Amino acid sequence: MSEGWRALLPYKGNGQSKTRLHVSTGQQLSQQWLEGVVQQCQQTSLIESIWVVSLGDLFKLPERVGWLRQSRPGLNEGIQEWLDLHRPRRWVVLLPDLPHLGSEDVLQLLTACPADGIALAPDRRDEGCNGLAVREAHPQLCFGPNSFRLYQQQGLNTAIVRRPGLAYDVDTAADWESIAWHQV
Repeated sequence: MSEGWRALLPYKGNGQSKTRLHVSTGQQLSQQWLEGVVQQCQQTSLIESIWVVSLGDLFKLPERVGWLRQSRPGLNEGIQEWLDLHRPRRWVVLLPDLPHLGSEDVLQLLTACPADGIALAPDRRDEGCNGLAVREAHPQLCFGPNSFRLYQQQGLNTAIVRRPGLAYDVDTAADWESIAWHQV
C-alpha cells in the first residue's frame, strides 16, 4: 500500500493572522478559514494526516490534527522544518485563507500531481501559489511574492490546477470585500 498524502497548513495565529484586512474580526475570520481548510482536507480520502505549522498557539485545532510550533519565523522556514522532521514522500501545502475551498479542489490538486513532480494552484492573479502538491520531488520552497512563477522556473515536472476554491485567497481588505460579496 502506498503512503497517503500529508497536508500541511502554515498558520500565523496569536493575533497576527490577517492584520492586513484591517477588520476587528481578522483573527476570528482567520480561525474560521483554518477550520474550513482542515475540514476539507479531512473530507479528502487521499489525505492521511493534517498538520498545522505555526509560531503561535492561540488557535483551536480539531482532533487528529497535528501541530508543530516552528522554531524560527517565516512561512517557508516552518514548512521546511516540518519536512525535515517527517520526510514524507507525498505532501501538500494549502494556505489556510481559502474561504471557498472544497474537498474536490483538494482532490484535484492531489490527483493532478505527476509522479516525481509538483502540482501548483495559483492565486487568481497568477502571482502567488495557494497550493503545492509534491510527490517524490524536492522543490525549493518559495511561498510569497511571485511564488507561482518561481515554482514554475524550478524545472520540475509540473501540473497547474486552476480552480476557484484554490484561487480565491484573502490577503488584503480588497480581497475580502471582493470575496465576501461575490460568489466564486
